[in-house]
Amino acid sequence: MYDWLIKGGTVVSGSGSRIADVGIVADRIVEVAPSLSRGDATSVVDAGGRLVLPGLIDSHNHPYYYDDLESFSYAAAHGGVTTLMSFAGRPLNSPVTDVIDMVDEFIRDGEQRSYLDFGLHVILTPADDPLDVLAPLLDRGVTSFKIFFAFHRQKRMFADDMALGLMQAIARVGGLCMVHCENGLAIELLEDQMRSAGRVSVSDYVASRPPQLEGEAVYRALSLAEVAGCDCYVVHVSTAESVDIVRQFRQRGGPARYAETCPHYLLLEDHDQIRIGGRAKISPPMRTATDRDGLWQGVLDDGIDIVASDCSGQTCVAKHHGEPNIFDVASGIPGVEQFFPLIFNEGVHRRSVPVEMLVKRVCERPAEIFDLPRKGRIAVGMDADVAIFDPAQEWTVRAADQHGNSDYSLYEGSRVRGRALWTMQRGRVVLDDGAVVGPAGGGRYIPRSVRGDASTSSN
Repeated sequence: MYDWLIKGGTVVSGSGSRIADVGIVADRIVEVAPSLSRGDATSVVDAGGRLVLPGLIDSHNHPYYYDDLESFSYAAAHGGVTTLMSFAGRPLNSPVTDVIDMVDEFIRDGEQRSYLDFGLHVILTPADDPLDVLAPLLDRGVTSFKIFFAFHRQKRMFADDMALGLMQAIARVGGLCMVHCENGLAIELLEDQMRSAGRVSVSDYVASRPPQLEGEAVYRALSLAEVAGCDCYVVHVSTAESVDIVRQFRQRGGPARYAETCPHYLLLEDHDQIRIGGRAKISPPMRTATDRDGLWQGVLDDGIDIVASDCSGQTCVAKHHGEPNIFDVASGIPGVEQFFPLIFNEGVHRRSVPVEMLVKRVCERPAEIFDLPRKGRIAVGMDADVAIFDPAQEWTVRAADQHGNSDYSLYEGSRVRGRALWTMQRGRVVLDDGAVVGPAGGGRYIPRSVRGDASTSSN
């Protein structure tokens, strides 16, 4: 006897698709097979003609700024996401400054108000002593730690010696080092030169962060990680060259090397950045059509492990819409609820990318890399995290229709084919006929363990 039976859909995994039914009891998948009996189920969902996907995992997001975890998870749930891997951050106007207190506050708030299950990454700064912070963060189930090679020396930017020392410490405890790869010192010089010359337009911002300075930083981060014996995850890769560098390091053996890209790099180009203006300011900036093609090739051939949103709740006011100096505009973009439909539309419908590869990038690899052992696949024993996705439904992106606190979209007016209609998390319906039915606080925090088999699966 099943509590839920999902009938007649195309069940998708990273290795293939098949018409099958999914039987669920309580919070787990108990059977996946053709022609399960309707009479054995309390509730039946007809998925005929639609895709039955594992609940989507957004592996990189920032639910602070003008969204908190409640509003951000509410928006994400509308796009078929069932699990968030979020960066714990300090909400606006929060008095909390200690990184451990920040994580404790984030977990408490999320367990009370998140619509979705969530795990955490933590951003470390040069002021955080590994001897002080790593052990208590591991005790709280946080095993992935992000550092920056850019953004203000003495504030966020790690010098090479500090980065190497931290990577050594992370390697000793079995953690994962995530790195924002841009050469911050060179970028500061270029920005200062442009400001002095009065060159403060969007095109000047793009020119101040050239692709070579990302590639150099990717090579440096992976080199330091190799010396430290530390698994390394390069966030938001934007260039084809960076993907090639990751491939090169993987051929050498040693620690794991992972690469992530994001929808804005797969969908937009540098001329779109200039057209949209400050609201699209993100770091690294959008690149060329050649880079877009190279990133999609990485999605196809495992050069890219994960596609994640890197979204945050941003507003036009917060982005200083109309600000004449682009360098004074904050970075960050919204769009978590559109991220999977948009890459599905571009990848499957326009580029003939198999949907299986998107499931691998958005469901399976995130679960493997970030130690979510019951997430990411539709299989017996897994959490009943399921998304029914209509690959043919057409709709138009409108900021007025989106959820959360963001009031604009980079994709305003875009026609999209493909939409999540129904989702379940751990046997509980979250999205029904395109509307979130909640409840807030229904999500759970997922503490994670240190590195296991995932560290060997990408090399």
